Formats: sequence, C-alpha cells, structure tokens
Amino acid sequence: MSLTASLNKAMIGLTLQSRRAEVLSSNVASADTPGYARRSVVSDGSVRGTATVREVDPALQQLRRDASADTAGASVAQGFAARLDQVIGDPDRPGSLQALLARFDAALTVAAADPAAPNGLIAASNAAADLVDAVTGLADTVTRARQTAEGQLADAVAQLNGDLKQVADLNAWIRRLEVLGGDASSLRDRRGVLVDRVAEAVPLRQLPRSDGSVALVSKGGVILLDGSPAEVEFDARPFVAPDFAYPGDLSGLSVKGRPVGTSQPGDGLAGGSLGALFTLRDEAAPRAMARLDAFAQELAGRFQDPAADPSLGAGEAGLFSDAGARVAVAPLAGLAGRLELNGLLAADGPDRLRAGFGTGPQEPATSNAQLLRFSDALSARTTPFSAVLGTAPTDLSGLGGRLRSAISSERVQADDAVETSRISSERLIALRDGAAVDIDTEMQRLLQVEQAYAANARLIQAVGQMMDRITEI
Repeated sequence: MSLTASLNKAMIGLTLQSRRAEVLSSNVASADTPGYARRSVVSDGSVRGTATVREVDPALQQLRRDASADTAGASVAQGFAARLDQVIGDPDRPGSLQALLARFDAALTVAAADPAAPNGLIAASNAAADLVDAVTGLADTVTRARQTAEGQLADAVAQLNGDLKQVADLNAWIRRLEVLGGDASSLRDRRGVLVDRVAEAVPLRQLPRSDGSVALVSKGGVILLDGSPAEVEFDARPFVAPDFAYPGDLSGLSVKGRPVGTSQPGDGLAGGSLGALFTLRDEAAPRAMARLDAFAQELAGRFQDPAADPSLGAGEAGLFSDAGARVAVAPLAGLAGRLELNGLLAADGPDRLRAGFGTGPQEPATSNAQLLRFSDALSARTTPFSAVLGTAPTDLSGLGGRLRSAISSERVQADDAVETSRISSERLIALRDGAAVDIDTEMQRLLQVEQAYAANARLIQAVGQMMDRITEI
C-alpha cells in the first residue's frame, strides 16, 4: 500500500471514529430522554458511505403504541367509574346512599312512635331531604362527567389535528435534510414522540416511506397522514342534557366530511383515549344515569302509590316528585337529577309527613298510620318499575344495594383493565423499542473508539515521519 493510500485510510478512520465518539456521547447524555432511540454509526469504509442509524424495532414500537392506547382508553373509563363509586359510598359510610336510606327508615320509625312530637317529624323530613340530595348529587356527577367528556373530545380532536400537522412538517424537514446528506435522527426522535401521542388517542399503524417520511393509518383504515394530514372534525355541544343521545343530539367524528365510527372495534377511529371518551359520553354515562333514574323512579313511585298515601288524588305528586310533578310511568331520562321533595313539605312543614300529601282525607295529628304506611313502602318487597336494576322483588334498601353493586362492579373491571394494560405498557416502554441505551456498554465502546482513534493518529504520524525521511533523502 502506498503512503498516500495509507494516509487516506488513516484520515477516513479518524473521521469515522470521531463520528462514532460523537454518537456514543449523545447516547450516554440522552439515555433518559423521552423518545430517544440509541444511535450507531455504519460505514462502507468511505466518508460518503457513513451514516447514523436509529436502532428501532418496528414490531416493539407497534406493540408499545398499542399498549399505550389501551392504557389511555382504560384510564378514561376508570376515572369515571372511580368518581361515581366514591360518590355513592360504601354502605357503612355515613352519607352513603344506603346509609341515608337506613337513616330515613329509622327516622320514620321514631316519628311513628310519637306522631305528635315535632322533633321526630323534623328528623324524618331532614332525612328525606338528605336522601334526595344524595340521588341528585349522583346524577350531577354523571351529567358533569358527560359534559367534561364533550369538552375533552373537542380538546383531543384539536390536539390530534395539531399533532398530525406537526408530523407532516417533520416529514418535510427530514426529507430535505437527508437529501443534503445530514443527520435527521433528532427530527426522527421528535416525530416519534408526536406519533406516540397520536397513537394514544387513536390506535394506528406507521408506514415508512422510501424518502424518510412516514404515513399514519388508523387500525380502522382511516388515512390520518400520507403526505398531507387529514382534518378530523368534531362539533362540540356547549351543554349535554341527560336525554341527549348520539347521533341525534350529539356529534361524532368525521374526516373529509365522511362520518367515522368510534364505538366498535374495527370502526374508523375506535380505541385509545378518543374512543374511550365517546364510550363514556354515549354509553357508560347514559347507562349509569339509567340506573340512577330507575332507583329514583322506584323511590318516588313507592311514595305516590295510593296504598302508601291514600290522600293522593289522580295526578298528584307524593313525597318525592319529578321537579314538582308526579313521576310518570315512563319518565324522561334524567329523573334522578330532577328528583325533589314535595313542595308542600316546605310550605306546610313536616306535619305533612303525618297527614299525607294529597287533597283527599288526611290523618289526624294523633295518628301514626300515614308514617307507618311510608315505612312499609320502604321495606315492601316489590318488583321494580324498571328492569335496569333487575326484576326480582326487593325492598328499597335492596335496590340501593343493587345500584351500588353495579357501580362497584364496573369500577373493579376498570381497575383491572388499567392495571393489565399498565403493566404491559411499562414493560414495553422499558425496552425503548429495542433501542435502550446501556451506559456501561456505551462507555466500553467509547474506550474502543478512543483506541481506534489513537491507532489512526499514530499511523498518520508514522506516514508523516516516513515522508519526511524521503524528503531528506
């Protein structure tokens, strides 16, 4: 080999080892940076044939993104179930729905023991008011959850559109930089972080293109990005009433003017946090409201039955009313939020509990018959008006237990789903898409690079000395 060839080889070696030292140092410094993938330098032995490669395993990356979407979706469902379960409370907790039912029953029993005593009637009236507040409080929790989900959907769609535009911009920059022979690894890291965020909202597939860009397609087949980004459209409502339903009253998603589904697996934009928010708004929350309405209907219906209050005439409301009116056989959705005490209780005082709430004959001041009938209405085992909480005969306390059980069961299922997806997600995140940085290994490689750099430097020095001797001769 000639001296010139040896010198060229050594110079190429110095350049290559310098590039490797730079990449290895970047690996060590960015080991904990989100989205960072380990880099390595590959070369064909020439400067032009040297490139920096991000060591990402596409299969691991896809698994991690799928697990992240599952976790995000399960967390939305868990948050709603946990809030509702907390508000309804454990049966042995003061202020829980079942505890308030027991308190109301006990207050009626005490009042019936001495119907002329005002304190007993006042206590029973207050217990009934607290029970109404508990039911309407639960209904308010559900309504606010639907309204919050509507606002979060609007924010999520805006975020999704913004992220897709940024990914498209990064695609363009990566194409330009790689045409010029530059290193686009940092831009690819940033693009990966944005795609991760999109994948949390909508499970997707990333399709690499030959020019360094990527296309994004949802698992339901909607093209989110291929050259230019798609525009996802959503029309948020400023207020979501309990009887609002999709698609009549509430908006879904559309892309290029075409509606896309979100509710069933395989729908265009199903899954992830976006699909979970739609499920909460259109399924989970209405289902919870239907259960609350069934309980409210049972509570009001028992006390407006002629057997419970013979003083009631046709169309007159009993102790509990639907915003002041008698509860219908098939009330509109949201009855639990409209539940009220009969206005006569406030106008005439707690004596109404002893006398009855109708315009018909009322019990005298010394009679406890009406109070006993109210107490019997609570404990009577009857078939519920609505089958939402079951069809087996039960008393009101048992119906409250069914309501509590249904809510708690959904919370437990949501907790299990979150825990399962979280464990999978954390394990896949720890793998860093197959490009995790082992600092000890990187430091060993740096030592090897240092030795190789020194060897090339010594070769250059030797060639220089030989050329000096030739010049002297």
